[in-house]
Amino acid sequence: MSFSYPVAVKFSEIDFAGVVFNSHYLMWCEDAKMAFLDHLGYGPYRFTDEHRLALVRHAEIDWTASLKPLDHADIRVVVDRIGTSSFTLRHEIWRRGEHPLLTATCVITYVWFDTEAGEKAALDTHFREALTSAAAGDGHR
Repeated sequence: MSFSYPVAVKFSEIDFAGVVFNSHYLMWCEDAKMAFLDHLGYGPYRFTDEHRLALVRHAEIDWTASLKPLDHADIRVVVDRIGTSSFTLRHEIWRRGEHPLLTATCVITYVWFDTEAGEKAALDTHFREALTSAAAGDGHR
């Protein structure tokens, strides 16, 4: 089972078509990523202390259904790939209800960035181990 992050659709996130404005999906995925990494022991304060950031390198979104005001959804986060200096997470956004429905899939590649050096860096050993464990399903909620 993947890590899950809850979302409640707010009226302020709705566009003229009456559905969630596209950019909000990326904001939700950023929140879900941070909660997922915090769950692995790599929250924002640890990033600051260790002078590291996970920066978006590439993002793709496929929409399959719409979310509307007051809908509730879960963003399921799964580790798709672990590279030398990057990793990829798949964020599946599922509308809750009697018949859960996949509404979008966001696949985002992040680059491990050293804020002191101002450049990308190899994934830290412990961070790589945490991602590998999560990819294997160990310690997931």
